[in-house]
Amino acid sequence: MIEQVRLSAVDLSPSRVRALQHKLLQWYSENQRDLPWRKVKDPYAVWISEVMLQQTQVQTVIPYYLRFLLHYRDITALANAETEQLLRLWAGLGYYSRARNLHKAARVVVERFGGEFPTSYEDVLALPGIGRYTAAAILSIAFDQPYAVVDGNVARVLARLLRIEGDVRHRKAQQSLWAAAQRLLPSRNPGDFNQAIMELGATVCAPRQPSCSLCPWQADCLARREGLQETLPMKRKRPAVLKSTQAAIIIRHRGRYFIVRRSGQPVLQDFWEFPGTELRQTANLYDTLARWIQRTYGLRVNDLEWFMTVKHAITVRRIELRVFHCELRPNSSSAIKRNHCRWVRFRDMDRYPFASASRQILEALRKRAESHIKT
Repeated sequence: MIEQVRLSAVDLSPSRVRALQHKLLQWYSENQRDLPWRKVKDPYAVWISEVMLQQTQVQTVIPYYLRFLLHYRDITALANAETEQLLRLWAGLGYYSRARNLHKAARVVVERFGGEFPTSYEDVLALPGIGRYTAAAILSIAFDQPYAVVDGNVARVLARLLRIEGDVRHRKAQQSLWAAAQRLLPSRNPGDFNQAIMELGATVCAPRQPSCSLCPWQADCLARREGLQETLPMKRKRPAVLKSTQAAIIIRHRGRYFIVRRSGQPVLQDFWEFPGTELRQTANLYDTLARWIQRTYGLRVNDLEWFMTVKHAITVRRIELRVFHCELRPNSSSAIKRNHCRWVRFRDMDRYPFASASRQILEALRKRAESHIKT
């Protein structure tokens, strides 16, 4: 683990700061991407965009952002949302705790502030799911308040500009990064500057092979002067990848499919899926899965057949999901042993939130049904 942090002495005199501000803002006015949340002052829309953009690519976020605002036009509408509908709109975007925290925070805003987004830094920071960065982004962009932001992109830009060695997540480095970001922030249009420095990190000052020749700060960057732009910021060793093999079973009965709702689990809480289990051994696999279905749900199924394999990831877990399909045995009961289980017609599946892996299975089922119709 990298612990030591070295900070270079950097000239951040008023004249130097003004020069850096001017260069960056001029570059931003000429090169900013045309994104739907740009030039938006509504704190609700800014909040939604900032939360969606956390650890998620811009192009992935755009359709979710537009669809979300169509369904929930303001904070009150979000506060009154049904959890299943909210998760269905968020499905595929990942990091689902963000959606739940948005829901909780909207309810707080309605209850405490009458549906008007608060303008106090302390009040915004106290909302569920909002940290120092998100609070600063909302207040600077929506209300022109002078709060600097430091996210991963900004940390990378400043680590190179100021030649900060060591782990930028270290407490001492974080203090220096936030202090430098605040020092660089202009009093006029701070939201534009914050968006500009984030844009610089996203499009030019990339983690690998940064486009230094396009950077407005290339002449000022201490890392570039010393050929360290590929080295800084220093990388922390990634956690080990955990591999897992699981099974999912598609059970059909009289035109309906058996789905279950996840509950009491830290990951994908309240999402629906086909019943599944960890695969710890593959001997007598089909019999083992049939017995597991009967033991868990009280359902007796006929011979299972392989349907497809889905490979996906959740945080550091790499999951190989082996999918099987079968029919409920003739003359056997379809009564369900557990709560949060349902028999659903395929055409009604869109009413339920499914995470990425389950959605891939549904798409494969849809294509299979379409191919059968054509033949």
